[in-house]
Amino acid sequence: MVYGKAEHLKNIAERARTIMERENVEAIVASSCENFYYLSGHPSTFMYTLRMNEVALAVMFRDPSRRTVIIMNEFEAAGVPDDLPQCELRTYPTWVDVDDPLGLRGGRYEGRRPVNHQVEEMFGLLREVLAEYGIRSGKVAVELSGMRYPAVNALREAVRGLDLTEAGGLLAELRACKTPWEVGLLRQSCAYAEIGIAEAIKEIRTGSSAADIADAFRRALLTHADGAPSRFHMISVGAKFAPAHIFDTRPGQPGDVIKFDVGVDVAGYGSDIARTFVLGSPSDTVKRIYGALRAGHDRLLELIEPGLPMSRAFDDAMQVIRRSGLPNYNRGHLGHSAGLSLAAEEAPFLSPAEEAVFVPGMVICLETPYYGYGIGSIMIEDMVLVMDNGCERLNKLPRDLISL
Repeated sequence: MVYGKAEHLKNIAERARTIMERENVEAIVASSCENFYYLSGHPSTFMYTLRMNEVALAVMFRDPSRRTVIIMNEFEAAGVPDDLPQCELRTYPTWVDVDDPLGLRGGRYEGRRPVNHQVEEMFGLLREVLAEYGIRSGKVAVELSGMRYPAVNALREAVRGLDLTEAGGLLAELRACKTPWEVGLLRQSCAYAEIGIAEAIKEIRTGSSAADIADAFRRALLTHADGAPSRFHMISVGAKFAPAHIFDTRPGQPGDVIKFDVGVDVAGYGSDIARTFVLGSPSDTVKRIYGALRAGHDRLLELIEPGLPMSRAFDDAMQVIRRSGLPNYNRGHLGHSAGLSLAAEEAPFLSPAEEAVFVPGMVICLETPYYGYGIGSIMIEDMVLVMDNGCERLNKLPRDLISL
């Protein structure tokens, strides 16, 4: 059987209802671009592209007889596909007028349109939907921590009587294990990122700047219509290791380290991988640092198995790195889940305080980065799929320190 998007959404709904039952939550309301897409199966352009907050809601109910409700302005709702049978669409008016000259929808909005988005309209619809489905009291999980203060106040005013609880942790738990559909997208996004690196390094010469290399990376991806190089690409040359919104144009010199920390977006799912190269021969210091990072990275790959606490993997790998030539190495985490997050990193994390364990179906980014004044950025990062008996590396590029 082909495992497609429909099976993916069914899997999410079943697991979400198990969590809602455990937490005694009547419904989960997603308002961030990632979680709205995750629950509904439809990405909001207003949220993803225009970076607008609180413009759409996806409401999933504990009651399996209830379809997920998408609450969205009528302009954007016109793009919701018909192949989402698990969803019901409710719309509210916005500043954009939508005509119906051919009578295809049976009428048009005649009221006075607002100047911009009004959260009161959206939350009013949420109140109506919840009441219609018999939810006038009890716990409803909402992404409160991701909302702006005025929006939270408007929400509380609209749904008085409900016990609003934070949904962030529940959604992070839900998203941690990937469906086969998600794994396929992450596998493709990883492959595209590696194509970008492999093609870009062919153009690197003495004198190449971070701006030149970033341009080569982006150009390499233009022929892949389903991959957008917009996730992130942090590329550094030489001693400047700080993330840069505008790439450095300083020409690379012999001995400079070149770091790719890049991700490509495929249908909303983003890769996060890293490789390091050197212009010419590396110094003894760079070789020592890289050797320690590689030893720690190798240890992580050896350790991962279902049931292993992520905190234990962190502690073990940190000890290996410190014993291998970097006694003062200090990091808050050595990896994270991969998925929808526009921030590239999402929970759970390989950190000393993490309570999660590795579970089959997780896609994890394993990273051992180093940033040093006078040296620059040195980094190895792979994406792995947790399996029943270990892990599968999604990356194909070698993890050696390669001289160009």
